Amino acid sequence: MAGLIVYILFGLIPIYQAFQVKRNPMKIRNLRKMKALQPDVELDPRLQQLYFVNYLITGILWMLTGLIGWLYGMKLTYVMFALAIIGGITVFVAKWRIMGETPKWHLVMLALAVVLVIVYHIWLVKDSKVEVLPETFAVEGDYGIEMPYQAIDSVFVMETMPEVKYTKDGYSVFGNKKGEFRLKDGSDAKFYLLGKQPPYLKMYTHGGLVFVNRKTTAETEQLIVELRDKIGNKIIYRL
Repeated sequence: MAGLIVYILFGLIPIYQAFQVKRNPMKIRNLRKMKALQPDVELDPRLQQLYFVNYLITGILWMLTGLIGWLYGMKLTYVMFALAIIGGITVFVAKWRIMGETPKWHLVMLALAVVLVIVYHIWLVKDSKVEVLPETFAVEGDYGIEMPYQAIDSVFVMETMPEVKYTKDGYSVFGNKKGEFRLKDGSDAKFYLLGKQPPYLKMYTHGGLVFVNRKTTAETEQLIVELRDKIGNKIIYRL
């Protein structure tokens, strides 16, 4: 419930800003903290309407995001950031059309943002490793885990993966899937898939169901050998 309240409060802020702009466009100076935009908003009703609609829709979407996350037990903070970015880009594009101008520095910033997102995801993938350590099984990188071998009940070697309903807290990009996901059958599982090629390890652990592999088939086969040395016949059979 506390998380839902936080999402609602975050949503109420831009809604409040929307009606502040509607009532008094002069306050755009304080709301945007960009003095260069103030004269345009004061003089052009179309820009006033643009900022009003942007704030209002952003606030409503943030509250809906919080409600959906609370109902389904999902962590959707990244969705809020995505909505804010999309809203900002929409405002820039709409302002260009209204004012009949296309500031080049905005285009450069947009292109840079796209490049940074791509580089960030490449870095996430590169930084992730599945390690069989002397005392623990570990997944390094974001959403990583580390567990003693005693916490592993059994491991099945799979050629296919179960269908996923949605992401609870994680990401799925470039064939990689990391974090917590809700499966089609309604159960939850943690995924640490670093490659698109089978085999996959389906691990029953004290902390719940875990799916894992390495970046290539050969590396995953090596993982099976390394893990068998630690847990023996807990690796049962290939499905």
